[in-house]
Amino acid sequence: MRRILRVLLCAWLGVSGAHPVAAAVSTPLSSSRALLAGLRSSGRAEATLRLSRPDPLSGRSIVLRGRLILELPGLARLELDDGQRLTLREDGGDWLQPATRQLVRAGSRSAAGALVWWGALLDPQATGIRESKVGPRQYLLTRPGAGEGAVQRIELGVDGLPRLLAVELSPGERIEYRLTRWRFVRSHGPTDFVLDAPAGFEVVELP
Repeated sequence: MRRILRVLLCAWLGVSGAHPVAAAVSTPLSSSRALLAGLRSSGRAEATLRLSRPDPLSGRSIVLRGRLILELPGLARLELDDGQRLTLREDGGDWLQPATRQLVRAGSRSAAGALVWWGALLDPQATGIRESKVGPRQYLLTRPGAGEGAVQRIELGVDGLPRLLAVELSPGERIEYRLTRWRFVRSHGPTDFVLDAPAGFEVVELP
């Protein structure tokens, strides 16, 4: 289950202190500047999402579409068009799966792999993450000593907001998030990032 959570979510935002490289140098990221400014002034950021990842069986790309929602501090929510809902918080996250009629509640330990990258844009100090500019509005983020899944590429639009985020989870396994139609609105608060199980759904608790 931890592997599935990471494939779906561990792309580009994280929660401060949720990863094992907190001793690394902390430096505010240029790639997150516009997003953080918008979040601080309004409270909530929303974007249209196109997620693509390889199918290990066919080798073709699996494409999912939906909406990404972000709030400070370190709150994220994915709403996919197939009905799946995923959230991340400092204490873990939830995954609602209509196809299997399950709600998975993951604690901070099970969600740790996903939480790492959410810090890249939502943690103002980007604890444990280093940034290198590799082209016009393009940045490479690394987690020193983290091994697999330690590199992420971010491309910004002319407005300074992320338009493409790509993570190499392992050799040959790349997940991409294309983000468009950013807008900033009032915060809904942390309760919007806690999912409840509909009637008849099984609740699976992870540590």
